[in-house]
Amino acid sequence: MRRPSTASVHSQMRRVQPSETRWTAEDRLSFRSLRMGAAGASCLAMQLRGKSLTRLDLSDNQLGDNSAAAIASLIHGLPQLKSILLAGNILGNPGLKEIANSELQTNGMLEQLALGEPPPGYSTVIKTARQRPNHISTEGLESLLAALSRNPNRRLAALAAGRIALRAEAGQALSAFLMEDSVLTSLDVSSNALTSEGISALLPSCAKLQMLDISETGCRGELIHGKLCELLQKADRLASLSIAHNVLEPRPMRRIARSISSCASLLSLNIAGTAIETEGVLALADGLLNSHTTCLRELDMSENGISEAEALASLGKIIAGTALQTLRLNRNPLGNAGICQLADSLDADSCPPDGPVLRTLELGSCRIGRPGATFLLIRLRDNRRLLQLRLSDNFLDDSLDMTHIEALRYMQYLHLDSNRLSLRNLTRASRVCAKNRFRVQDQEPRALRKEIRHLQVEEVKLREHKHQAAKDSAEIFVRMSAENIAAEELRQLRLGIMKSARQTEQKVASVEQKLKEREAYMEKLKDALEQTAHENELAIAEKRHDLEDKEAELTELQARLRDVEAQLARRRAQHPKQVAEINEEISAALPKTEEFKSNQEEMRKELKKLQEKTLIDFKP
Repeated sequence: MRRPSTASVHSQMRRVQPSETRWTAEDRLSFRSLRMGAAGASCLAMQLRGKSLTRLDLSDNQLGDNSAAAIASLIHGLPQLKSILLAGNILGNPGLKEIANSELQTNGMLEQLALGEPPPGYSTVIKTARQRPNHISTEGLESLLAALSRNPNRRLAALAAGRIALRAEAGQALSAFLMEDSVLTSLDVSSNALTSEGISALLPSCAKLQMLDISETGCRGELIHGKLCELLQKADRLASLSIAHNVLEPRPMRRIARSISSCASLLSLNIAGTAIETEGVLALADGLLNSHTTCLRELDMSENGISEAEALASLGKIIAGTALQTLRLNRNPLGNAGICQLADSLDADSCPPDGPVLRTLELGSCRIGRPGATFLLIRLRDNRRLLQLRLSDNFLDDSLDMTHIEALRYMQYLHLDSNRLSLRNLTRASRVCAKNRFRVQDQEPRALRKEIRHLQVEEVKLREHKHQAAKDSAEIFVRMSAENIAAEELRQLRLGIMKSARQTEQKVASVEQKLKEREAYMEKLKDALEQTAHENELAIAEKRHDLEDKEAELTELQARLRDVEAQLARRRAQHPKQVAEINEEISAALPKTEEFKSNQEEMRKELKKLQEKTLIDFKP
């Protein structure tokens, strides 16, 4: 295929003129797979400046790092741009840095940035292999995250970084950004070699996300199941989780299944190609069936080698016992026996009256032949809930009885491509589904018209009832007004009576209080008088006793006084005689005094002589 020249790109862009096209707020434009280069991007930026585009797809081109300035100018020139897709453009670290530093750190409108895309799903008809994916390392990712963190008005909530050659070190950078960020709600890092190390570093910071895709990142369940379980238990907004094409193993899957069943916010789970085997299916079914909090609506279990009867029985229980609406079992070797066992849970009799709540079932590449498909179609005949069934790439051929398909009155989409069915039978099947869709589409208008006619009659009755209700309301209002006036007067009267009663009660209480105080004072006074009288009696008795003692003592003293006076009189009479006798004794003793003195002198002399004889020195 010849590469278009720059002139041809300019000629194509001249057709996009404001006078020729009316732009609305919902305009979306795709330039996917046009081999556009830097010149085309610059021309595109000039031509689309000021337009009201909200979504622009530039995937699978040849923009490269040389087009970074043009891409930044394009983002800046579209004031209402909310989503831009840049996957598969050979962008590297320099180009991403230039876009981030020049535009993303100031842009306040962009909500989605896609630098990569996940691998196409089973339903994709053409699976495009990325020949020129973006090659962005941890350095470029850190520059992007730093620019986003510097933007105070940022609205970028979705970042798709799938298949851009990230390594394990990118997990640390993303984790550090998510710990501080509260705007980003959707993150896709699928098809990058982050390994278990990078995923283990990333998972603890993902509790604020609503969508997380870590499929095909080379992680193992044995190494990440602890962090993953903590995330599922802690996250309260996580609605979509994809861990597809990573080896989880049956043992870690048991713990992961318990955490999945306890995550109330999780609505979509993709565990395709995780090698969980029968044991993992049993653990997941047990967790979902025994959980009262799970709200899981979409489950992808493709490419897990499910074929055993126990696993299929558990899947049947999941279909019949949960609120699951979409189940994908593509590329599992179910076979005819397995599909017959699974079909029993899809019968309307299993969950009367309309069957299970499952709306979409995908069974592509499941080795289903005519017997299994026939049994499945018979079971789905009365199922009103299942609207879409995929049986692509199986062993169906023209021996399949088409009357079973024509008997499906409620099936709206039946995919039978990549089978051995003829174009005639495929057309018959598509016509049946189209007829069912049209019937459903017409059924609602007919029901609405019938309801309108019924409501018109009811509206007339409603007007009459409203008129009568207005009269009744007026009369009720008058009576209620009189009742309110009487009630108000009664209330005022009761308030007056209650006020008078309260005042009287207060006066009575005051008088009673004073009376009680006076009675208490009289009691105290009586007690004081009795105590004083008792004390006076005791004092009088004590004084009388003291008086008697004093009188007895006085009598004794008077008697002693008389004795002393008598003795004094006797002594007065005897004293002169005693004085004369003493004087006579003194006079007789004076001569003896001189004699005693002379005797003393003589004795001293004799003593002195004795001392000298005995040589004894007596000191005076």
